[in-house]
Amino acid sequence: MLDKIEAIKRALECECYLPALALALTLPDICGKVEYPKYNVGNRYENWFDNWVEHLYADPSGWDNDKRAKNPYFTGRLCYGLRCAFLHSGDSNIKEKFWGDQENDEYRYSYHFELCINGSDSFGETWETPHKEIKRIEKQKTVQINIVTLCKNICSAAEKYYKYKGKEAFADHIINLRDIQAEVDGFERFKN
Repeated sequence: MLDKIEAIKRALECECYLPALALALTLPDICGKVEYPKYNVGNRYENWFDNWVEHLYADPSGWDNDKRAKNPYFTGRLCYGLRCAFLHSGDSNIKEKFWGDQENDEYRYSYHFELCINGSDSFGETWETPHKEIKRIEKQKTVQINIVTLCKNICSAAEKYYKYKGKEAFADHIINLRDIQAEVDGFERFKN
């Protein structure tokens, strides 16, 4: 786990934002599987993110008594939507089902999500008053997330979670990486 976090940090230092984001978006999968092994993938991902990262995305209304964001602008559900889009489709188009708003007789929703670098997170809503022809209010929700900040937030939360759970909880989540060239070089030195 810590090796993955270090790889993300190195990628950010090299301004390799997309590889850093790709690997960072897998950390809630790993931690979620440790914390909620019986949940389905989406639920464990969302729950872990909501419990460990979401408070960093509180809007100006702040936090409740449990230190949870009262009205987060980026949630576990949205992050899971980003993960699905980014890792499976190669884009950042979070599908409507991840936003959580239900259209009804009064409101119709549209969404805009974007990733940025060298900028800050932003969020907001705009809406149009209905006309004679349009009976429902059109609400547009917009969220912009800084890739570097998102990666750092997920890494920080994953490090804290790793320390909280202990190394043994992650024993099944190791990538065995064998360096063949180093072995050949070692063999060559031994032979001579």
